[in-house]
Formats: sequence, structure tokens, C-alpha cells
Amino acid sequence: MGEKSIIAYFRTEKNAQKAVRELKERGFDTVRMDHFSQFPGENVVDLDNSISESPSSLASITMGAAISSRDAGVLAAAHPDASGMAGADGMESPENVIVTVVTEEDREEEARSLLEWAGGRL
Repeated sequence: MGEKSIIAYFRTEKNAQKAVRELKERGFDTVRMDHFSQFPGENVVDLDNSISESPSSLASITMGAAISSRDAGVLAAAHPDASGMAGADGMESPENVIVTVVTEEDREEEARSLLEWAGGRL
């Protein structure tokens, strides 16, 4: 039998952790949870005091984006969610947590069902 990799996207870390726990309890050995962002890098400005420290980008203030360069900041600030002037696309709760499970083909459907049960989108 071959192996299958399944990736599910979650809006909350809590639901992703629930999926990981359940998968491991059911005997799935290779299970991993990760975070990702549409914004590259890590924030180079630690904005503890917005008066004395300059923000790296409008997006870092309004969307919590990790901005690593001036160019990335300009690009991220062009996103409608940064200004609040457009309809937005769900950035307030993005699917930025993924759970990956590697399983044998005969247990693929069980893994998929558990991920969906926990709130994941395959």
C-alpha cells in the first residue's frame, strides 16, 4: 500500500490542535501543525510604543501582518483589509493554520473525516 498526504486548513489553532490530538489518539504517527501567512518574513519593528517607534507598514497595525521590508509593507498596505474601506475577504479570520497527516491509503478516509470533524477544510 502507498502513503497519502492530506492537508487541512483551519481558521483557529484550537480546532487544529483538536484535530492533531484526535489523529494521534487514533494511531496516526505522522501528524504536524504549522502556521503560515500571506505576508513574507517577520516583523522587523517591535511596536511597543506607537508614538516613539515607527510602524513597518499600515498592514502591520491594522492586520497584524509581519512585514520584513519596505516593499513588502507597501504591497501589504495595498490590501483592502488594511484600509478598512472595502468589503474585505475574510482576513479577520484567515485559514492560516494547517494540519498535515501522512497515512496509508486504507486509512485515508478516516483521516479526512477526522480533519473535517475538527473544522478543517480539505
